[in-house]
Amino acid sequence: MIATYRLQLTPEFGFGEVREQLAYFRRLGVSHLYLSPITQAALGSTHGYDVTDHNMVRDEFGGREGFEALREAALREGLGLLLDIVPNHAGVGSHNEAWQDLLAYGPQSPNARTFDIDWNPPKEELRGKLLLPFLGRPYGEALDEGEIVLDYDEGCFYARYYDNRFRLSPASYGEILAALLPDLERQPGYFDLLELQGLYADLAMSEREKAEALKGRLGQDLAGVALEPALAHFSGERLHGLLERQYWRLAYWKTAGDEINYRRFFDVNGLVALRMEEQVVFWEAHRLLGELLLEDGVDGVRVDHVDGLVDPHSYLESLAALGAKHVWVEKILAPGEVLPEEWPVSGTTGYEFMNDVVRLLVYPGGESVLRQTYRRLLETVVPYRDEVVRCKRLVMETSLAGELTRLTNMLYRISEADYHTRDFTSTALRDALADIIAAFERYRTYLPFEREDAEEVLRHAVSEGKRLAQNTETSVHDFIFRCLSETFPVALEPTRQAFVGRFQQYTAPVAAKGVEDTAFYRYVPLAALNEVGGEPDHFTVELQAFHSRAHFREHRYPENLLATATHDHKRGEDTRMRLAVLSELAEEWQGTAERLDERAQRYWRESNRLGAPRISQRDAYLLFQHLLALWEGEQPKTLAPRLQAYMQKAIREAKEDSSWIDPNEGYEGAVAEFAHAIVHDEEVAAIVAPLAGDVARYGYFNSLSQQVLKLTTPGVPDIYQGSELLDLSLVDPDNRQPVDFGQRSTTLTQVSSAKDSWAKELAQWRESCDPRLKMLLLHRLLCFRREHPELLGGSYRAIDTDDPDSDEGAPTHLIAYSRESDQEQLLVIVPRYLAVLERSGGWRNKQLPIPEDLSGAGWQELLTLTSVEIDETVAIDSLPFLPAVLYRRKEAQTENIESSRGST
Repeated sequence: MIATYRLQLTPEFGFGEVREQLAYFRRLGVSHLYLSPITQAALGSTHGYDVTDHNMVRDEFGGREGFEALREAALREGLGLLLDIVPNHAGVGSHNEAWQDLLAYGPQSPNARTFDIDWNPPKEELRGKLLLPFLGRPYGEALDEGEIVLDYDEGCFYARYYDNRFRLSPASYGEILAALLPDLERQPGYFDLLELQGLYADLAMSEREKAEALKGRLGQDLAGVALEPALAHFSGERLHGLLERQYWRLAYWKTAGDEINYRRFFDVNGLVALRMEEQVVFWEAHRLLGELLLEDGVDGVRVDHVDGLVDPHSYLESLAALGAKHVWVEKILAPGEVLPEEWPVSGTTGYEFMNDVVRLLVYPGGESVLRQTYRRLLETVVPYRDEVVRCKRLVMETSLAGELTRLTNMLYRISEADYHTRDFTSTALRDALADIIAAFERYRTYLPFEREDAEEVLRHAVSEGKRLAQNTETSVHDFIFRCLSETFPVALEPTRQAFVGRFQQYTAPVAAKGVEDTAFYRYVPLAALNEVGGEPDHFTVELQAFHSRAHFREHRYPENLLATATHDHKRGEDTRMRLAVLSELAEEWQGTAERLDERAQRYWRESNRLGAPRISQRDAYLLFQHLLALWEGEQPKTLAPRLQAYMQKAIREAKEDSSWIDPNEGYEGAVAEFAHAIVHDEEVAAIVAPLAGDVARYGYFNSLSQQVLKLTTPGVPDIYQGSELLDLSLVDPDNRQPVDFGQRSTTLTQVSSAKDSWAKELAQWRESCDPRLKMLLLHRLLCFRREHPELLGGSYRAIDTDDPDSDEGAPTHLIAYSRESDQEQLLVIVPRYLAVLERSGGWRNKQLPIPEDLSGAGWQELLTLTSVEIDETVAIDSLPFLPAVLYRRKEAQTENIESSRGST
């Protein structure tokens, strides 16, 4: 596998549009197109993760016929396809027939085991019912205002709330038809309907087969009948009475956090979790995938949110049995964590590589100044680890409270069965659970697998949980540890195992919502570090650690994806590289930030007189960083709305001054006005422009280094759509904008037709930060990977780059390594910290010692195609281009040695 190219399919960019670009993707040099979900999703969905039918190719993309045409065309171009699958959840929209069947028949539906539902929740009124929190206001208000109405379509009656439809139980159709018949007396087929009404009146709620048989007859009898006037009889109290007799209960969406009784994807009410641990559910949901995996050109799958599954081990084994030869899991690894060894996977989707690269390029010497600046400009700074605990507690108390209640109830039943633990109250159990989960340092464990590792993680979480405990009684924490790690008596063991499964499924969404979607927007000393899977308080990674992880991938996961941008990233790969430069120009940033803060203070004093709220120092600091990163090359008329949209999302995710649950329009409006004002302020321009120019320039150099690291270290490079040129995007939806493939195709033609001897022109491109150079570098190295697969799958060797003339412990400005096969060698020299370097005199007299077996003649620099001879050391300023990727065949080395012996 050479490289993947991630495509975000949309109704406007489906299979036909992808097919039109296949020649471009082939010319670029990738081997596989990595498609976002292709299965049927909610109408108009721009991401595809709200799947409504796992066994149907999405109509809006071109359907099965369109997919087959794409697959065949891709094969002709030498391209394979990778499919993004969504096993954890489904969208609950009107077009999900399985969900609608569940609403109609409740526990009698064959889909009752498909969806993860608690039919026996603590609230007595909800037992045997499904809470549906989809109303935009309290139920009573929505009903009184006529927003909930009775609806009919093709043999089924529904309650409709704007675009949402909820199928009624056929056992209530008799009541509906009885109310409709007086208005239908003169309609043809009246007596047929009268007979049908009697059949429905005698229908029991459990008689699903009989009800389904009557459905076709009802559809035939009501065909062409104008029902709207008659249906209008059902409103207010009468409609309420009908709805009360359903298997579900409509509710205000804000009730979901406390009372929802189906497991969701994180806290999204419209995405219901699937019981994929049930084999019948697995095989039913993967019929289409099984068919596609048999076809030529469908070469692998990416599993979305593998941590949401109760048993990822068994799921992945079933996926392998289905025929998936290459599987990548979307998985965030904590520091020191690796994938479970038993998983039959090719690796992860590459979040860990993305974060390693940015921390490798963040200058450690700037950390103290950046932290000082942050503390100086903010009123208070909560330490990151404390902020994480606060944020995880927040989501457990609000949006994910219902799931915590469910866990607590399971634990309570276990504690009541033993006289040693029956004194534990529900409140004490809930508090202790929250303590342990707040202290959890990973997304989850995988018990009963990886037991030794899991128990170590759990033991640490329990220990920290005790420290966090707000009451002094901590024996309950020990009880929870036993429940998670020990086998119980036979009668209790099934309940304990179910609790362990639920616990492991719960820690993952708490981490995702509490850390990435909350803490990452509250703790922002250097926003480049606040990336999916990142550690914002861990500024840098040791070079040796980077090399060690590359070695690990070489031996264990040589096909692990290497991502630097994704559809989920917090900011684009080149935005991130610009922000990393602040670590090198920390003092300049400090001065700029202080001047921006002074300008902001004046703005707020003026706004205060007009009654506008003042925005927080933290939000302003986050805005200043992105203003600086995006300033160069962006016009105010486009920059202002992008920053406004970004800040609105950032504020709501932080959940302090506003939130998704309770938007503070006044505060958000004040931030939007402030963002617009500073973008168009001439004084701000004068403050920002000097540093922004340096940030853009050195960020560009970082981008080239990042590109080379991705394309030459062990693993499979993953290119996110459009990032062949500069990717200065922000968080979604900014990172999912349509891509101008015409522009990229034209640029590729320009760079691929260039002459062999053009080192001077390339140097000019580099100095002018021409984005074409990024594409050229990508194109050349992708083509090289295609032509030399054994070399790029060969051994990885780190080369010592420490400068003996530098102070002890000073970070090196070079990253160097070799890749080798039996016949070939690749030598890679990547620069970093160029802003710091240029201030200290540049590369003058900088020498890199080279291992003896890599010295000699026969090397060719791949970008400029210049011949290079290497002695025992390389003078960095003598290299034709930097970053340098040098290639030679080993016989050239042998010939050089023999020639030297002959002359001697």
